[in-house]
Amino acid sequence: MDEHRSPAPEHSLDLTDLPPLGELLPSLAEHLAAWMHSQRWYAHKGTGVPTVRLLGWAPLHVAGDHVVVATVIGAGTETGSEALYQVPVVLRRPGQGATGEEGAQIGVLAVPGGPLRADDATRDPDGRAAMLRMLAAGAGAAGPDLRLSSRTVAGGPSQADGAAAPAQDDGARGLPVGPGASSRLLSGEQSNTSMIFEAEGARPVIVKLFRVLQDGENPDVVLQGALTDAGSTRVPPVVGETHLALGELRAHALFAQEFLPGVEDAWRTALRQAVAGEDFSAAARRLGTALAEVHRDLAAALGTVRTDRDVAAAMVQQMRERLDEVALQVAEVDEHRAALESLQRAALDASWPAMQRIHGDLHLGQVLAAPGRGWVLLDFEGEPLRPLAQRSRPDSPLRDVAGMLRSVDYAAGAVALEHDRDVTDWSSRAREAFLAGYTQGAGIRADDASLRVLLAAFEADKAVYEALYEARNRPDWLPIPLGALERISAAAAAAGSAG
Repeated sequence: MDEHRSPAPEHSLDLTDLPPLGELLPSLAEHLAAWMHSQRWYAHKGTGVPTVRLLGWAPLHVAGDHVVVATVIGAGTETGSEALYQVPVVLRRPGQGATGEEGAQIGVLAVPGGPLRADDATRDPDGRAAMLRMLAAGAGAAGPDLRLSSRTVAGGPSQADGAAAPAQDDGARGLPVGPGASSRLLSGEQSNTSMIFEAEGARPVIVKLFRVLQDGENPDVVLQGALTDAGSTRVPPVVGETHLALGELRAHALFAQEFLPGVEDAWRTALRQAVAGEDFSAAARRLGTALAEVHRDLAAALGTVRTDRDVAAAMVQQMRERLDEVALQVAEVDEHRAALESLQRAALDASWPAMQRIHGDLHLGQVLAAPGRGWVLLDFEGEPLRPLAQRSRPDSPLRDVAGMLRSVDYAAGAVALEHDRDVTDWSSRAREAFLAGYTQGAGIRADDASLRVLLAAFEADKAVYEALYEARNRPDWLPIPLGALERISAAAAAAGSAG
């Protein structure tokens, strides 16, 4: 973990020796293209190395030995499309100041006065500190085309128990900034980059930098902000956010929340208990209750939309289109087409709950077991590959329920694959307990015929998506979603013959 400051520079970085940033930064394009293509968050790997251009920049911090600059990069693909990415950089002479972490170096430029190294600011303690300072102060930054503006949320993370508040302004009170603060990168993320900040006397904070930029408000910020405002304990309290403006683009750049250290996510909990033969039902029931609480609070804060037949038909049409697409690529899915189409027709005739804002990509890995709080939900961004406009629309709350049911089934499948153990009964009990907790919390009859049909349809839609993913990336895991489709298809066929 690195301190939020670099050592005193042996040689200063004289900006007057350098070309203007507006001329210097575009020369990074070739380096950025190769570097971005190798990053986990780069969403267009299948289209080759991108053609890169600088769309906007703004200085975040100028120090004696380095400069931190926010940049927005346009990445053109072989298909002719262009995606926008955030890539904050730290510029310094090689060997000066803080040492970049593994994978930090974007490239080295030949400029007057000697080479200049460009690092990913999220992998540099000075870069991370600059972003947190801007956010904590409710400040901003401006360049020729790019503008950033931040705000903090009143009642953010409180001081550690019994600790005196550090001397900070009102916007930064309780945040881990200043001398003694440290930061590190959260490992394992795929679509964004999150940084963890800690300091004695302050609650730790996690700051997410949204890598892919799309016009509009990010659901992760909107939904967790609404839940924080409602007093919900089912999400980590929101600390602050940074907005970005570039031409007509308006987007969220940064999002800060309280960080919960040393806690286990529900995926690891479920796997551990399944392998040990421990019943997960009680925990699953509490998880169902927690989800119903989150849905209730989101509906109260952001409203609902009646699901008329046209809305239901549009939802079912999305399921049909996904089934058609995947069945052409995965032969085993095509075998279930007739039964799944019958299920989709039954879903269209079912009684649908109202549409509302939902999590959108819920699974066991998005839930933490927080001592004293119970289950806490994370990452309300929705499926990251879907357009932002789609992820920001009201959706069926049953999509979240089905996502969690699929995740419990996946945990059982993972145990079968990795430990050669059949925990089908464990999974069935956990699924029914989760559903019982949800329906009781939502005030829905668990045996409602429409509920069962719709959940089966949403589960099948998710399993179809999973089958395509596994066929492309993890063929050994393909039996997990195929097993779910077999189960759902058989139940749909039985219901059809009974009807």
